[in-house]
Amino acid sequence: MANRSAFPTTHATWLETLLVERDPRADGRVSDTHGVHAHSSAGLNAASSAADRAQTARRHVMERYTGPLEVFVKGSSLARLGEPKEIVNGFFAARLSDEKYLRAWPASGMRFRRWLMNGMLFYGQGLARDAARAAARGTTVAAEELDRRIGAGSAAEADFERAWALAVVREATARVESELLDEGRAVEFEIFRRHAILGQPYAAFAQEVDRTPQQCAGATRLVAQRVRAALADLLREEGVPESELDDEIARVRGVL
Repeated sequence: MANRSAFPTTHATWLETLLVERDPRADGRVSDTHGVHAHSSAGLNAASSAADRAQTARRHVMERYTGPLEVFVKGSSLARLGEPKEIVNGFFAARLSDEKYLRAWPASGMRFRRWLMNGMLFYGQGLARDAARAAARGTTVAAEELDRRIGAGSAAEADFERAWALAVVREATARVESELLDEGRAVEFEIFRRHAILGQPYAAFAQEVDRTPQQCAGATRLVAQRVRAALADLLREEGVPESELDDEIARVRGVL
């Protein structure tokens, strides 16, 4: 996972920068199949191969979205097709093995999580058609009808949004914890963890961390600000424009 210093300029998100095809004549720039150019980030230098960048993108997608997609499958009619974990693994194996699959996302204009959800539904429809054809002689349901039934209800989508929001908040928090540890400021994250996550009052542990309650409150505010900044970075990866970041952060908080 790239750190915050490796994020590109606002001309392209980190994930998009991984996915675009690099033009060796572009003097440190990257270009996609639509001819859009953006400066690459420090973490994606010209020496990185297309295969390495594609592998990084695939690993990132699987790490962040496996859990939310399993929740989505479990709560939708896709669950009738088999175990959620197996369905999600099959989806990733089928789609991410095609280098062009992830590169098709930026042109969709959709949030990345919604684009993946749609992809999962299409994959499920394919599984339903295959199952219907395999059992054609013994089934009373036509393949087209079974295909039509495979979809997502509002509850499944809400569960997915909640699982995704929890995943990105955890990732943002873990990123800040790692940064503070590297900076030798682990006590500030510990204060934040005990108060903001565990719900302990400052008076219960202030002496233990050698701070006053007022100092603990200041540390919590500082860490909370950094978590929010990390969350904004993660949402930029989703393709959220700057003008909509505040609303999207509020949505994330609202579904938790």
